Amino acid sequence: MKPVALLIVASALALGGGALAQAEIHQEGNLLVTFNGALSPKKLPRTTLAPVAVRVAGDVKTVKGAPLPQLRTITVAINSAGRLYDKGLPTCRVAAIQPATEAEAQAVCSRSIVGAGHVTLQVHISGQAPFPVKAKLLAFNGPRENGHKLILAQVYAEDPPGAFVLTFTVKHTDGLFGTVLSTTLPKSAQEWAYLTHFDMTLDRQYRYRGKGRSYVSAACAAPAGFPGAVFPLARASYGFNTGQKAKISLIRSCKVSN
Repeated sequence: MKPVALLIVASALALGGGALAQAEIHQEGNLLVTFNGALSPKKLPRTTLAPVAVRVAGDVKTVKGAPLPQLRTITVAINSAGRLYDKGLPTCRVAAIQPATEAEAQAVCSRSIVGAGHVTLQVHISGQAPFPVKAKLLAFNGPRENGHKLILAQVYAEDPPGAFVLTFTVKHTDGLFGTVLSTTLPKSAQEWAYLTHFDMTLDRQYRYRGKGRSYVSAACAAPAGFPGAVFPLARASYGFNTGQKAKISLIRSCKVSN
């Protein structure tokens, strides 16, 4: 995280950043979406990267009884201070986890798991009223495609049983939000799955060539003399089948550990 990208706010740090932990909300007409996220731990080295877990989450709903649009695309851009590292980590392919139950996917690709989460769906089936389904999410380190890393997020529900895979493409760009994860709801799921909630935490540590590694790492790059920083953690972009779009950014804080 470059100093020019930081807002150093001593009063916010004195409050422990509590006011900054709420979800951000965006409303467009009857559509109401939220975005939330966190970095853990909050106390990090000033200049060297340390293992962290990063969580992102979102909710979609409508007001005044309006019909729910289908969330088709999700893009999450993470601050350049964070780094994804997968060298030496086994990869998993879509064919190994789809079709498959959660237990089957874990058995085949357990060494590739990089995170977990949850998804809530509104299921639309012809001739039936929409009904909610809660599903678990498992994130796997995927192969590279067209030069870009993939994260494969298997979404699996037990009752009624069903699964699909959200394939996140990871791209690196210049600027404040340097790591961009983007996915599109697969065509097979577009026939019935309307996402109302998602959360995913990336958190994996492993050993490679005798050294401890972390899938996600970060630093609290506050300028010298400052005990911490308030910074833009992530930005989310949602796209819907109605053509509606929403963009939301999150501000979070960190403290310097040394």
